[in-house]
Amino acid sequence: METISKWSINFSSGVHVYKQIINNIYEAIGNGELKEGDKLPTIKELSEQLQVNPNTIAKSYRELELKGVIAGKRGNGSFISAHQAKTAKLTAEERDSRLNKLFSRVIAEAKSEGITEDELMNYIMDRR
Repeated sequence: METISKWSINFSSGVHVYKQIINNIYEAIGNGELKEGDKLPTIKELSEQLQVNPNTIAKSYRELELKGVIAGKRGNGSFISAHQAKTAKLTAEERDSRLNKLFSRVIAEAKSEGITEDELMNYIMDRR
């Protein structure tokens, strides 16, 4: 799977490895590289590719499944679920809460990479 071959883990970023995996999946969904129904690699495959403990991959998949982002099909693997449809039904208050949590994570990760809030905001504004 080409999308996943681009993923990398930064073990010194201060962001938990399982969260980095989750963020990679969210990013791939957000930019259209992963769509509803796409199959994710098995825990063993992704573990070998990223050089990460299989339990860490399993934790990422479990969290994404609890959030409804992926669906596990016993014996068949894990697939991207209809997350976009679920997100579209959020109330304004739920959307604000999620945006706040997301922004806090982005700021924390940027700071761990030595990127200031101003640099991040300028980058975001330039991408519009």
